[in-house]
Amino acid sequence: FIIQTRKAHMFITGPSVIKQVTGEDTTADALGGADTHQAISGVNHFVADDDEQAILIAQKLISFLPQNNTEDPPIVDPDPYVEHDPSIYDIVPTDGNKGYDVRDVIRRLVDHGDFLEVQAGYAMNLVKGFGRINGRTVGFVANQPSVMAGVLDINASDKGAQFVRFCN
Repeated sequence: FIIQTRKAHMFITGPSVIKQVTGEDTTADALGGADTHQAISGVNHFVADDDEQAILIAQKLISFLPQNNTEDPPIVDPDPYVEHDPSIYDIVPTDGNKGYDVRDVIRRLVDHGDFLEVQAGYAMNLVKGFGRINGRTVGFVANQPSVMAGVLDINASDKGAQFVRFCN
């Protein structure tokens, strides 16, 4: 998982070389900034405003994962309230032509409404991330009906497949 701060840049060649070779003016942010890698290339998984926020994201992410591949993820703070939630019926419309935010459904399913979305700004027609049910880590992959009607394009398919492979 790659966590990139807004001040960081990742690229193979910088704006000055691009200018020399192509004659095109570009900035370091447009070429390899955090928002570019989140929305366009999908290279990073999380964007942090600063180093402190990056550490908090890393801690949160690690809390969902086992210490190594031979262990199960830790069971953490199960939600004692596990009951039927009829409010979900208000989120998902009965009309299949209307969109909704699938993250609202996921937040109703996970313990304490705690969901860590991965690559939130990339291929937004698919949502992936970690949550817990009964204290156990669950990887979620869901079409996002509110973006492109949840259609799976190449980027969304790659995004979902990568996450399923990781969870496996």
